[in-house]
Amino acid sequence: MNFVYNTPFINKINIPAVRFRSASTNPSFDTGRDSFSSNPIYANFTDKENLAVIAKSNPQIMNILRENNISLRINSAELEKLKQGHLKDTRVIAAKIYSALPQKMKSEINLSELQQAAMLHDYGKVLIPESILNKKNELNDKERKIMRLHSELGYELLKDQGISENVLNLVKYHHQTPDKKGYPEIKDGFKPGIASEIITAADKYSALKEKRSYKEALSDEEALKIIKNDVDNGIISQEVYNALEKSI
Repeated sequence: MNFVYNTPFINKINIPAVRFRSASTNPSFDTGRDSFSSNPIYANFTDKENLAVIAKSNPQIMNILRENNISLRINSAELEKLKQGHLKDTRVIAAKIYSALPQKMKSEINLSELQQAAMLHDYGKVLIPESILNKKNELNDKERKIMRLHSELGYELLKDQGISENVLNLVKYHHQTPDKKGYPEIKDGFKPGIASEIITAADKYSALKEKRSYKEALSDEEALKIIKNDVDNGIISQEVYNALEKSI
């Protein structure tokens, strides 16, 4: 299975920060609405042409693509799938996990930023070739390396769009682990915390529950069993796992 989870920059596009419904007035938050249709950032950022402009204006993105022999193409089909499925699902699951955590742990998390990061964590996949994203067989080493670029590419696409540094780091490091053996390598002092664990758990649970080109959708019990291994391996805490289990 491909569980890799397989000149000023764009100053002319004025994109305000993302805002989500706060759980402070509604502890159960709003699971029914899709932030893509209700926040101004997406009017520009979900547009293929604007994404291409952002990518071309960013030397780091162009270097990453060139070094890995990737042509600059915005994967519109993947963007649409993400908008309607995985990103929205990950946001809802992350917020549910937050709601089921002990109060002491909640106090360490900014819920609005958590939901922003959940909604944006896989944006870099719009720059990953479709042949790799939807390959039916296991990825080879070269393809796996390219797939793993999506988190850093997402960070680079977002970093000049008025989004907080904490959200950007959660996007960039959503495949990092507490022992820092994930990817990409941490070079800026970021320390994975509870919010990172929640994104990891929500992202993986959503991916496991989806039917993809290389796998069938798993049941709740099957998905939880796989994520329980992450607890045993120190990737997520027992408290985050318990909150996930309680919330589904």
